[in-house]
Amino acid sequence: MATSLKVDNINNLKAGSVIYKQGENVDTVCLILEGRVIVYNQGIKTIMGVGSFIGISDIYEKVYMSNYIAFENITIYVFRMNDRKDLKKIMNFNKDYSGLMVSYLNKYITELSHITSSLKTIIDEVYGFTHELYKEYIDICKMNGHNISSTQIQSNEIKKYEHVYIIESHDLKYYEECLQLPEDIQKAYFSCSSNVTFLHLTKQAELINQLIKESIHMTTYGKELFEIIYSDKNDCIFNVLSKIALDIKHNGGSNDDVIVLLSRVMTKINITDKQFSEKSGCKIKFDKKSMEGVYASIIAATNEGLESKEDEINLSSNSAETAISELKDSLNQILTYAEVEEEEKEEFTQLILAFKELKDTTSINEDVRILRKKINETFYELYLKVYLKTCQDEAISRVVELFLNYGFVDESLLTTTQCVELYYIKDDNEEQSACKIYTIRQWLDEIYAGRKEPSKNEFDLEYNENLRDMKKYNKMTEAEEKEYLTNPSKKVEYEIKNMFRYNNRLANGQVSIFVPILHEEIIIRTMSKMFNTRNKINSEINHLLSIDYSAFYREVLYYDESKGIPKEYIVKQAFPDIILMPTVGCNSVMWQEIEGRKRDTSGRFLLPIFGETDLYDMLVKAVGRFRFELCRTIEGISWNDVREKSLTSDYSDYIQSYNKNRDLSEEQREKIKHQVQKGRNNLREIFVADYTTWIQNESQGYLRLNKVARVILATYCPFAKELRERNSRQPLFEEATARFVRDRQKKYKECVFSIKKLEKEHIEIPVELEETLKFYSEL
Repeated sequence: MATSLKVDNINNLKAGSVIYKQGENVDTVCLILEGRVIVYNQGIKTIMGVGSFIGISDIYEKVYMSNYIAFENITIYVFRMNDRKDLKKIMNFNKDYSGLMVSYLNKYITELSHITSSLKTIIDEVYGFTHELYKEYIDICKMNGHNISSTQIQSNEIKKYEHVYIIESHDLKYYEECLQLPEDIQKAYFSCSSNVTFLHLTKQAELINQLIKESIHMTTYGKELFEIIYSDKNDCIFNVLSKIALDIKHNGGSNDDVIVLLSRVMTKINITDKQFSEKSGCKIKFDKKSMEGVYASIIAATNEGLESKEDEINLSSNSAETAISELKDSLNQILTYAEVEEEEKEEFTQLILAFKELKDTTSINEDVRILRKKINETFYELYLKVYLKTCQDEAISRVVELFLNYGFVDESLLTTTQCVELYYIKDDNEEQSACKIYTIRQWLDEIYAGRKEPSKNEFDLEYNENLRDMKKYNKMTEAEEKEYLTNPSKKVEYEIKNMFRYNNRLANGQVSIFVPILHEEIIIRTMSKMFNTRNKINSEINHLLSIDYSAFYREVLYYDESKGIPKEYIVKQAFPDIILMPTVGCNSVMWQEIEGRKRDTSGRFLLPIFGETDLYDMLVKAVGRFRFELCRTIEGISWNDVREKSLTSDYSDYIQSYNKNRDLSEEQREKIKHQVQKGRNNLREIFVADYTTWIQNESQGYLRLNKVARVILATYCPFAKELRERNSRQPLFEEATARFVRDRQKKYKECVFSIKKLEKEHIEIPVELEETLKFYSEL
């Protein structure tokens, strides 16, 4: 109910007070002296500030078109208003009020114009999404042999939105430009004649009321569309698709496509609900918990292989209940398991609580920045304690496992659906393929067991080297150095502080706003689709190697004095270890190209366990960096010496002298200049851009590189034989590979000569040398 107002007087109202209620007869208007007022109905929502006259346009409809609520404590002056002609009394009350009223209505029109424009965009998107969704539903039915049942989209025959009012854009532009006029000019102009002002106000009010009615009509239309996608009716598309997903699973088929589609539907529903709420006073009524429950049950049934009745989809599924029950009070479970002190437990709990209450977790506000920093500091301390505790326990809870592998700390930071999906997510392929792939927990197990040494630090120092430096500069005693060299717990602590902590945020990609905890805002798709499994990774690695077959080969020295082989050069392949960082991210990290000093050891690549972007793209960039760094390591101090031919020396010379290179056109030089700027003068990153183009475009026959870059890539990163032969039909490719062909023939002859020499001396040919000959012969 509206607050009783003192007419022709100043009124002080508290935040939340109802000034005018929609539908009530107009009897007063107000001037805001202090504070702000929120104006909303079923089509618009906006805020008016100091100097605004509220209720003026409503006079022409004789009822208040919107609700007017004090957004904060306010001070207003109330004028009696029996008829629109009473507006002239306000004008005569203070000559400045004429200009203020016109200015306020200009602002109101501009704001309403933006609202209606946004609403039109929203409903057009929902309309398009609805019809595309129906088409995909038809395709799914056909692919899986389902009958195409009746849905609301067929029965209602929803058409594209039709405007109620034709509002001319030049009218809106006129009032928008009026708003830009200085206020003192408007006051001076409109104070000259109350008749001029009255006519102007009348035209403004008519347009305002049309915009409001149009926005209400748009919102109503949008709600009708929304109910086609999701409602409590069985024939909404979401429920129909849900039944299909369970039916496919029940019959032993794969319902991945339907689950992805359902996830898209849920995302669209949540986005649309948020958009309507922000732009209009209308909030779409739907049971979000029920919707998430349906989806959670489908995920649970899919992951567990459970049978579900087609007409019985609800949150009471045993699988969903199990997940929700076990994840309850997760943060306390983790902290209790870690046996942290009460003070530390309370501190971390408060940090997570504060993070949970943030309206914008990505804010650059100083308080939010400090909160994120504290969470980052305490998370890794907690992680170390939890991990070391698991080393002593044979079995751990699912909550602790999720914490270690995925950065999960609290169920309330995720939706119910996300919690259930995360609970059941797993990598079905436990066998390792060419690349050994580890979760961060499995990697720490390797360190703890002594099967792997800790990684380099961010300054590219090996573990032992870093310890020696710390001891040298009195940052560590001899006893401490010995402990770090022998104590597995200290090695794990080092790995967490120097590799894990640094790279977790790099893999995430949002370095300045990164937090290592899993939360709803960073999950943009279903977890199962973002999940980087062993099969996915090795499949993409194999795809890449079908193009750049020699990526993980390198030339190493071989000798066997017992057989009389003093020194031979062989080619050896060493696949990298891939470690999955417990985060959602978009970056790959090539952390080290070899272990220690041995050239034939595995490098270390890091990936986010949940990928935001294309996995193949991430791996291409990682391999590009790997190729560059491996060459730099092998070449040593000669890595950029043009007298020593190598990938890094040739590419370094190319970038340093491109301005003088006659083989490059002016346009190509300008392009290289931009590439150098984008790579921030980092030679490796500049190379990675060309390598990516080489793999993704040039391998398919699309010429994107200049002549010089193409020759370098063709020489040191050659395509597989089939691709070379196919591309050789183009003269530019044939010219680019000429040097590679000469180098390959030379290596082949050298290898043949070495084998003949050993045969002549009656020395058994080592397998490694035979494989090297095969490598060069099959190039």
